[in-house]
Amino acid sequence: MADTVIGFLAFTSGAYEGAIIRDMRLANALHRRGFKVVVYWMMESNRSLVDPEIAQRTLCSGMRYHFQKPSGVMDALGRLSRIWPTQRRRRFMQEHPDYINRLMSNCCRAICDGDEGLSQRLLKYIKADGVTHLLPTFAMICPFAQRAAELSGSSTWKYLVTFQGEEIFANFAQRIGRLDEYHARLRHTITGSPWPAVAVSRDYIMRLSDEMGIDASQLRAIYPGIELPEAAPHATTLYGDGSANLDLARSPDFALVKKIFPTLRPDVPIVTYLGRHDAEKGIDLLIYAARMVRERGHLLQLVCVGGSSFGDNYRGLCKQIAEHLRMNDIVFWKRRISDEMRAAIYRLSRVVAYPSIHREPFGMVAAEAMSHGTPVLVPDHGGIQEIIEANGQRGGLTFKSWDSGDLADQLNRMLADDALYLQLSANTRGLAANFSVDRMADRVLEHIGLPSTATAKSVV
Repeated sequence: MADTVIGFLAFTSGAYEGAIIRDMRLANALHRRGFKVVVYWMMESNRSLVDPEIAQRTLCSGMRYHFQKPSGVMDALGRLSRIWPTQRRRRFMQEHPDYINRLMSNCCRAICDGDEGLSQRLLKYIKADGVTHLLPTFAMICPFAQRAAELSGSSTWKYLVTFQGEEIFANFAQRIGRLDEYHARLRHTITGSPWPAVAVSRDYIMRLSDEMGIDASQLRAIYPGIELPEAAPHATTLYGDGSANLDLARSPDFALVKKIFPTLRPDVPIVTYLGRHDAEKGIDLLIYAARMVRERGHLLQLVCVGGSSFGDNYRGLCKQIAEHLRMNDIVFWKRRISDEMRAAIYRLSRVVAYPSIHREPFGMVAAEAMSHGTPVLVPDHGGIQEIIEANGQRGGLTFKSWDSGDLADQLNRMLADDALYLQLSANTRGLAANFSVDRMADRVLEHIGLPSTATAKSVV
């Protein structure tokens, strides 16, 4: 398979990091299996996610969409801005959500109207790199790939349509009055690919059918992959009477986490939310639920970790809610953290809660938490439900969507019922193994007709 070159058209702009992490994990896995891989970045790059041996190019900067029509001059200026440190650029995006909304709205215009210059540049890169299989991060950028394929006038390369968050972009299309065109463009991109489109869960297939009018028979579910950690002890002590306790004080993870949360207590269970601090994630519901649980006599600490893609307004409101409920002493806030710190928090947590009010296509945080032996609490709708149960085994509980009272009830069970907690915890790692990067890579390669490694023979 020496002639096979797999290109990733990687779109990233703050709110969509889960999708880009999924794709870059896949890119790294394919590279490690011997395939030649190249990454083309759109809007913003995150080169640290990619193996250093993988070739990377910048297709365009976000500033290309500063005006209603794509601008090559602004694109060039945006490329120059990359001399700023990554953290500074991310901070700018968090502090200027209106500008990000402007860029995304104009990008949606280009999706509907076309961006000939971008498609021509993409085709130039594809020819130079000998790409045979192009994997765009989102279906919504496939119109650019489809036009590049039309311009090439040959069938030397093909693209795969993947749906994993299109409804977020649909919000921008709706604001500019182009929602129907946006949906039509996405439906049309499937016709330009030789394979059925990929969706990241079975539930997401149903949502795409209901909301975007996409024929479900044109879609196949392939779950995203997570990096499975080496077996590490969850900080749980099982007592002779059948009770369980997170023995935090003796855990090296606790000493590490104390560096960022100095007042965190080792004798009180930790409930963690890890993800974006934006309105659709429902952190306020979790704060209300935590207050209800506290009033029932159960102690807990609430750790909320993650960045923001739409400014700090929602985080500020959640902090005000916690203050009003007299919970400042038990709610801990942090923005971005290292992978080491992230793993430590997963292991220390009694439960990881994901209270999203959004119908999540998947739920990478829930899968990652279970991979560290920690049970999860998730809403009862969306693809996130598919993660926590298989073959009669559960690694977590669900609560009624948008219902902080039921969220409190289920959280109370997690804290008070040791037998239930231990049963769920015992199942977590086995369930998480269903979502390994290797399994995702196997399924994607099979789907597009490639062997499992670059040296194996393809069976057609």
